Amino acid sequence: MPALSSAWEDAVEEEINIAFDMFLAARQAPWIVRRNGTALADAGGIKLPAGAMDLPRLDEVFPAHLLSADKQRGWFLPDFMLVDADPAFRFDVVQQAGEVTPDGKPVNQATLALSFRTEIPANVKHVLTSPDAPARVTIVPDPHPVATLSVPVTAQDGSVHPLITQGAVTPQSDGTYLATFALSQGAVEAAYERLTDLGGATLELSLNYSAWQTVFAFIPDVGFPHPTPLFHGWHFQAFGDGTSPVIEQLNVFPGGYHFFPVTVSYPPSPPTRSLPLGLSFATDAYRARFRITTRDGHTRPIIDAGDLSEFATVRSEYRELTSLGDVQAQYPSLRRLYLGQVSGTVVALPMNYGIVHGATGLAAKCDSIIDPSSNLTGSRFHFTFTVAPVVDPIDWARLAAALPGAPEAAGRGLRLTLPDGLDPRHPSMLNGFPSATAAFADGITPHTVRVSVDIADDHATPALTNVSLFLAELETAGEAPLFANMAVRLDDFFNQPVQTQATLNLHQTAGSDDLSSVIVPGSPPAAVVTNKGRFDLTLQRFALLPQLGVTALNDKVLATGQSTTLSADATGATSVAVVRSLVVPDPIPRKAMLEFISFNTQTVQQVQHPLTVHAAINFAAAGITAIDVAFSLAEAPALPVPRLTLTASHTIDFVNVLIPVDSAITGLETTVTLDITTSSGQRTVTVTHDFVDEPTLTITNTTIA
Repeated sequence: MPALSSAWEDAVEEEINIAFDMFLAARQAPWIVRRNGTALADAGGIKLPAGAMDLPRLDEVFPAHLLSADKQRGWFLPDFMLVDADPAFRFDVVQQAGEVTPDGKPVNQATLALSFRTEIPANVKHVLTSPDAPARVTIVPDPHPVATLSVPVTAQDGSVHPLITQGAVTPQSDGTYLATFALSQGAVEAAYERLTDLGGATLELSLNYSAWQTVFAFIPDVGFPHPTPLFHGWHFQAFGDGTSPVIEQLNVFPGGYHFFPVTVSYPPSPPTRSLPLGLSFATDAYRARFRITTRDGHTRPIIDAGDLSEFATVRSEYRELTSLGDVQAQYPSLRRLYLGQVSGTVVALPMNYGIVHGATGLAAKCDSIIDPSSNLTGSRFHFTFTVAPVVDPIDWARLAAALPGAPEAAGRGLRLTLPDGLDPRHPSMLNGFPSATAAFADGITPHTVRVSVDIADDHATPALTNVSLFLAELETAGEAPLFANMAVRLDDFFNQPVQTQATLNLHQTAGSDDLSSVIVPGSPPAAVVTNKGRFDLTLQRFALLPQLGVTALNDKVLATGQSTTLSADATGATSVAVVRSLVVPDPIPRKAMLEFISFNTQTVQQVQHPLTVHAAINFAAAGITAIDVAFSLAEAPALPVPRLTLTASHTIDFVNVLIPVDSAITGLETTVTLDITTSSGQRTVTVTHDFVDEPTLTITNTTIA
């Protein structure tokens, strides 16, 4: 008999489980997602039998969000919050090749991913601090959020209704959850507009978790009235849905109470808990994470909604920023402004680049190099200059102050910067010195460009002579003859060349760390500036920041290593912008050039240089038989230099001498002695000539008169 009884109980148990599944399929208890195991019979007094799984009961008395009235055990239902500075956020659109809508538009598909986290509700925190709080309280078991994205869209009749997309939720190792949505055509465009401009999209969340569902189940007698449908002959009534306590119990009818392990949803019925997305992701931190992959497989940030309404192509995020008015008129040291619509970067294009001068001197050096290809002097000279934007610091401060007021800055921050690199699609070119070969490259420090200039022997003109001519142009005051046309880079896709000019001139340089400033406390506070560079500086004007009032300094000279206090009340000032330039003599003494340009002669310390003499006279008419020429170098009078002789049949000749490389700067002043033999005797004429400035001494009748 016991075996028969056990078999009968197993059959009844199986039958009640099948019937309960039919009950759930009929949505008689819509908060229940599914049954997770076999029902347990009431142990008496509507109590779970000993050894039952540790799960909350949906029928017990509890405060909102807190399940169980058991003094020893409590469960809570969490709230949800978006993750701040969400590292997992992305909005990736793909336009598949070969797909098109009936009206000729691209078919957009997108993946939206965002993170959220759980949080203990405020009222639960309050309960946990009370004396009546259960001894042990944890989040409900087996929590699994369910997410949908709700995006308002407007129908043709003007009505607004939500466009719903079901998401997939996966728990992350840091305790957060990642919700991922596959958006189809229509939902892509609507979600993009709502997330970046209009707002109104929401993340709808419910929570599935495990619990005990208390159910009264019985098989009614034939003809016995029952208020609900029967399922496989069974009548079920569920008590509690996880949101409110059960106030009263039904009388015990034939049958009994059972406890089903189930997965339930909270809230048990719509509406779900909503997290407004608003414009949380319409910030600079997220703009570049709205991306599109074009039909040719290129992925880039979405610039605007036009990328979704048309077939996207390779496109720059930059456009010229004109909303601040005439840039050159307001900020004379700047040409134009360009706005990166995704990054919020504003690139200010300077009017000019100049050689950098800083605390260590001028960023200009020259290396003398052996040149095996030369059969004249056997050497060449390699100049290297670092140039940077020559930007008036007061212009820069005024522009930075005006930028937040631009229409493009509404609701976002704009970052002001200078160009950071050359555009290789548009080669740069040096003008003003055809005898040199120039090359351009990005500088080592940000916003700089490295300009390399090579000067070698040019046919019969020695390299030293061309170097001397080049240095003369480098030191020219007024309009600079040496300049380069350069195109700077915004990004790889901006089509038009962004061109500006670089000037190689000692009178038009770019300051860097040559001047330091500090606001000194006092009554009133004062601004003190110090020349940290190797050269004296001319101070032209200054402005205290953020006040921006400009004060003239009337070309005050601040010697190297010296400090001066600016004559202005610095109350409220945080810094000072000072417009300055190098003190450069005009003309620059030859040897002074060694202070401005660093000559490296480790590779070649001496170079061969020709001393050429040309007798441009009529020997017969002048009655001259021969001219003997002797040389004495002013800087090396003891250096032996071969003599040469000129005649009517040999009017030009030269001798080679080894001279120091820095003669390119100091010159090669030479005393030339002409011993002239005539039919009536001999006489001597002495002339002084610089064979670097002019490699050939031309003798005329005037020379020997």
